Amino acid sequence: MHYTPLLVACEMGKSESAKVLVDMGASLKAKTPDSNSALHLAVQAGASSITKMLLGKGMNVNLAGQGNKTPLHVAALHNKGTLVGLLIDAGADTNAVTKELLTPLHMASHKGHVDIAQKLLHYKANVNLKDKWSKTPLHLSAETGNPAMAELLLNSGADPNAVDKEKKTPLHLAAMGNHLNTVKALLGKNGRFGAKDMDGCTPMHYAAINGSTEIVKILLVAGKNKNIDDRNIWRKTPLHLAAEHGHSNLILLLLSNGSAINALDNNKDTPLHCACKAGHFDCVSILVHHSVGEKANLQATNSLKKTPLQVAESNSMENQAEIVTLLKKKMFLIK
Repeated sequence: MHYTPLLVACEMGKSESAKVLVDMGASLKAKTPDSNSALHLAVQAGASSITKMLLGKGMNVNLAGQGNKTPLHVAALHNKGTLVGLLIDAGADTNAVTKELLTPLHMASHKGHVDIAQKLLHYKANVNLKDKWSKTPLHLSAETGNPAMAELLLNSGADPNAVDKEKKTPLHLAAMGNHLNTVKALLGKNGRFGAKDMDGCTPMHYAAINGSTEIVKILLVAGKNKNIDDRNIWRKTPLHLAAEHGHSNLILLLLSNGSAINALDNNKDTPLHCACKAGHFDCVSILVHHSVGEKANLQATNSLKKTPLQVAESNSMENQAEIVTLLKKKMFLIK
């Protein structure tokens, strides 16, 4: 397969040239090396007059191109709004799927093309179809963090708690991407703040990894603090993860909301062990100076029988000396 003059004219949106070539008998069956037809190329170029002409000449509106994309997929992907209605009126399948089981609505949702998504939904596109990874259009919208798109999908009946192959909900993905307004939109439509994925992580675990203080705040409010010490499969709480990843402001927030300061993970590490291991001085300092309610246990030993001080001593990171000195002072080993 190679580019014929008609394919070139369609790709460039040259309607006069395309019409002349078709009138002269140019083959409508020709495809580019990556399997796209004249119709796919005309749609990608946003050339409505060529698109109308090709459809009028009997080209199949649902013709599969590269990766089994139909012309409607191409219109959704490249934000060619004027062509969506034209293709659907000509019989385009709004729920056609690519090799990866993506519908045109998946593509519009992922790209943030709200107007296209609106048109597809108006023409009864299925809002909850799943792709090869079991993601719905709402999952893809949550991943990219477009709150207007998320609102549109939710108001059109998208399931806020649909799970993908990793058992992640759209709320997990929005939290992972630090998309605050999308998180708000999902919670507003009863997204489950305590949903656990395959790793036992809730959206709050991912917000803790990212240090997304604002997202953790609204998740705490939504769950009335009940999920603050949820464990993942490694038995880590959000506080463990905040300590591990060096998010001192988040540690303050979690502690002020009653997070268990001495929770043990699978390795019997406390959040203080985690902060010492990773060399986060500010986090260590906040944990050891916490004085409301339960205090950090400086003598806690993990499964290797090491205290936080011993963990700090055996790790060579830039803050090691400061951390060791601080812990020794708190343990009255030095003045």
